[in-house]
Amino acid sequence: MHSLSPKGLAIVDELAERHDFSHDAIAHMVSAVADGNGQMAMFSHPEFGGPGQWMQGGMLMLSDPVNHALKARVDALCHEIGEILARQPGRLVAVENTAWWPAELGTPDATGEQNGLRYAYFAQARRLVVQTDNIIRVYDTLDHRIGGLAQQQGRRSRFTVTSQHGEVDLASLPVISTGRQPPS
Repeated sequence: MHSLSPKGLAIVDELAERHDFSHDAIAHMVSAVADGNGQMAMFSHPEFGGPGQWMQGGMLMLSDPVNHALKARVDALCHEIGEILARQPGRLVAVENTAWWPAELGTPDATGEQNGLRYAYFAQARRLVVQTDNIIRVYDTLDHRIGGLAQQQGRRSRFTVTSQHGEVDLASLPVISTGRQPPS
């Protein structure tokens, strides 16, 4: 998650008034949407019903799928944050170097973190970098244009991506490299 700039904190104040969520919840969502470059977000906050995912274009998953009023409020908030980020890219978050992926990949199109797993997606390079524990794997996304990521919990944890071809199990993508994250 990103730290918010002074401009970002001012936006949080405005959004908290309009959307009736706490400053903490709004700051969390601004950071999550910024992590997804204004196009998607993975978040986990009690005011949003716990963990969830949002993607520009209409996809929203909350832990409470039948709470339509909450879904509408969260969707409206995410859309507005996405629009703000589109008009003012990079102005809401403080600049910090938190890159944990291979530097040669550059800036990811989307990043996220949930349940001890984090990812960075690089559309042009056709790479998806996934870190679990301190192991980093770089995957070739082949011809998949990834538009969503999901993590299934349970006895057999499963990580899937959604592309123009539908749902794809991460295990079916070729691993380009595997390495360890140096201790911080």
